[in-house]
Amino acid sequence: MAERKPAAGSVGVFVKAGPQYLILVCQTDLTFDRSRDTINANSKCGPDQIPANTATYEISGTAQVWLFDNDDPQSSTKLSEAAADRLLVNKTTFDWKIGPLSGLSVPGDVVYDGSGFFSNLSTSWPNEDVATFDFTIAVQGDYNQVIEPETT
Repeated sequence: MAERKPAAGSVGVFVKAGPQYLILVCQTDLTFDRSRDTINANSKCGPDQIPANTATYEISGTAQVWLFDNDDPQSSTKLSEAAADRLLVNKTTFDWKIGPLSGLSVPGDVVYDGSGFFSNLSTSWPNEDVATFDFTIAVQGDYNQVIEPETT
């Protein structure tokens, strides 16, 4: 069994806002938060916490703002801040996946996928740096995890 660290900058989030998955443009940061609520059942007999049935899953990150003359998710290969804004405003639910930016998994790669929607976009145009936007994708329901198997 081989071990390796994922290369810096090699994993990204993709959004399926049309017929194919689109990469969020020039991501600089990506986080997949998962938390399960806890039922506090403490009593005089001692502490007793158990996992609740409810959980919260969120994908968040930062990407650079790029401008495209054709920003249509139906015909593009990348999802820009402007296209993400339209998905947020229109309350559009979409499929998403987190995996290798190359689109090609190798043994040991972990790929997550599910559905969700943009719950937050925050765009910044600083005077002396590149324009960026922070995004949050609220995950709907459960998600899938696939670990690419070793080839024999």
